[in-house]
Amino acid sequence: MKRVQILLSNEQDRRLREIVPQGKSISEVVRQILDAYFAEQDRRVQENALKALAELDRIRQKVAEQYGVYEGDLVNEARLERESQMEDVWKQWS
Repeated sequence: MKRVQILLSNEQDRRLREIVPQGKSISEVVRQILDAYFAEQDRRVQENALKALAELDRIRQKVAEQYGVYEGDLVNEARLERESQMEDVWKQWS
């Protein structure tokens, strides 16, 4: 663990002390609050990522319906085109 120091307003200090159960330290309660906050943030990030993936899937399906799905091998075709262009360049310099 790492020691940190924070400044609280009087109201924040009062409210924090109200929620600290008997036998627990303020530090322990603050750690639990932070853990809950971080878990909620992680859940929101994951939820947003899933929404974005769902939207991308919807767009992909819409594009596939509108234009169809290309069945070729774009990577191989690009490689072959590049090789052909390189051959043309070598022929010009030869």
